[in-house]
Amino acid sequence: MEPIFGFILFFVATLIATIVASKRGRSGWLVFLACAGGGFLMVILVSRAGGGGAGAAFGAFLAPLAALVWALSSSTSQQLAVENGEHGDFKKCPFCAEPVRREAVKCRHCQSDLSHQP
Repeated sequence: MEPIFGFILFFVATLIATIVASKRGRSGWLVFLACAGGGFLMVILVSRAGGGGAGAAFGAFLAPLAALVWALSSSTSQQLAVENGEHGDFKKCPFCAEPVRREAVKCRHCQSDLSHQP
């Protein structure tokens, strides 16, 4: 396989981890930079340890894989809003305790009026 295909696959894997993390309320740019830096570091470590090109490629893909597992195992903004009362764009409905958008004036779950809530 040509090295450019490995770079493209690495970029796609990093992009997927970044999108999943940002959809779950995490910093997408931070995940992208961590994957890029971690992949680069793993390539250097594996190549200095005597691993070949395949080992270095496998080591590079550990960073986006770890970021994807972390992003999928973390709580979403909706879940954190239910636990903490508010998080990101969501807050907990005081009547039914379901997550609703911060700017909502009516709960979509229990139909309660939220416009007079602090």
